[in-house]
This record gives sequence, structure tokens and C-alpha cells, in this order.
Amino acid sequence: MKKLTQWVVGVNILSILWLSLLFNQYDSKISKEHFLVIQFLPIILLIFFGVFALAVILYRVATFNDCKSAAEDLQAEIKEARTALQQKGFKFD
Repeated sequence: MKKLTQWVVGVNILSILWLSLLFNQYDSKISKEHFLVIQFLPIILLIFFGVFALAVILYRVATFNDCKSAAEDLQAEIKEARTALQQKGFKFD
């Protein structure tokens, strides 16, 4: 639950900052010049988050390493289980 709390607090802080810029709470030159960007900031951040998530997934899939010793151990256990089941009367095709 700690991670969820961190995310909720972070989103709330960003929302408060965004709303204060959107409703001109701080009379600054930047908020007047870039008002269009400020309006679409949540959509822009959502797109960036999606691109980042996709990049992380693609990286993790590309660098996924095989564990050959575990695969060999599993194959050996499967063979042992087959022979044990065949001795008990099961037939495999």
C-alpha cells in the first residue's frame, strides 16, 4: 500500500500545480505564453508515460535471459515423472 500512497500523493501534487497554472493563480509570463501547453499537459504526460512504459517492456523482453540449467533440470524431472507414471500404468503417446 505504500507505493499506491506515493503515487496518489504525487498525482495530487501535480494536479494542484497544474490547476494553479491553469486558473492563473500565479500571474507569470510563462503561464500566459504557454497556456495551450498547460491546458493539454495531462494528455501530454499520459502519452509520455505510455511511451516510457512501452520502452521499458520492450527493453525487458529484449534482455530476457534464458536459464539453461533450470530448463535441463525441468526436462530431467519431466522424464522422471513420465517413467514413474508409466510404471504405475499410465500410457503416453
